[in-house]
Amino acid sequence: MDVLHNLNQQQQQAVTAPEGQILVLAGPGSGKTRVLTRRIAYLVQYMGVSPFHIMAVTFTNKAAREMKSRVETMIGESIHGMWLGTFHANCARILRREAAHLPISNNYIIFDADDQVGIIKNIIKEEKLNDKQYRPYDIQAAISNAKNNLITAEEMMVETQRDRIVQRIYRKYQATLESNNAVDFDDLLFWAVRLFEEYPAVREAYARQFRHVLVDEFQDTNLVQYTLLNHLSSYHNNLFVVGDEDQSIYRWRGADYRNVLRFTDDYPKTTKILLEENYRSTQLILDAATSVIDHNQHRTHKELQ
Repeated sequence: MDVLHNLNQQQQQAVTAPEGQILVLAGPGSGKTRVLTRRIAYLVQYMGVSPFHIMAVTFTNKAAREMKSRVETMIGESIHGMWLGTFHANCARILRREAAHLPISNNYIIFDADDQVGIIKNIIKEEKLNDKQYRPYDIQAAISNAKNNLITAEEMMVETQRDRIVQRIYRKYQATLESNNAVDFDDLLFWAVRLFEEYPAVREAYARQFRHVLVDEFQDTNLVQYTLLNHLSSYHNNLFVVGDEDQSIYRWRGADYRNVLRFTDDYPKTTKILLEENYRSTQLILDAATSVIDHNQHRTHKELQ
């Protein structure tokens, strides 16, 4: 199948973009995922890049499975060896391979949200704290937010008595995880970034392997994810991201639409491509949406049509 089949001019420009840092800003319904999928197929089929040298990141396992199936259908062969998955799945794989550098072994377990809150409840009880004043879910959210911003318990800013207590709970919480050879979901990314920062040789090995790093829904990344992408693409400098700062849906997970702005600041040679043709909505709806989102002075203006 021709990977450029049925693509408009802007989509073709994105799919065939030269190597380097590429920022594809796409309006709603403009074919973001289609462009990313075709880009992967283009790299393999036309640029001769081995799947082993590609990492593609999505936000759900379902999206990863669908993307893999589409790419294989397009190129007519398996993409075995490609790291195509969520941030968490790819990082979990890295941690198991590099556990010798971490405070956990490679057969670690992952504690889910209920496990995490259960640990915090036990700590609150042990500390004889009022669980109405220090709600377990609030504490869990504070710890998660810290990890998403690459902050350890020791690095937390302590200005009030509450801060001091949250810090103490965070410290005991982390110690409990490690004593159980366990991580939480935030640790998967947190430890991967720490690993790369504390062991430059390990970082370089992965950065050399991944000649191309591609990311879907870039507007939903947070600081730890953004930092991880910088490390993974630090050798070949081929980072291809697709997103729309008007559509962030994971703010509650620490997603930061400002990563779109950071991208162009950190990579001044970025090639920016706009996808403005909508395939799902009428012009009336698009005009109404534009009138609302244009109030965001920091967004990239797109003419939705």
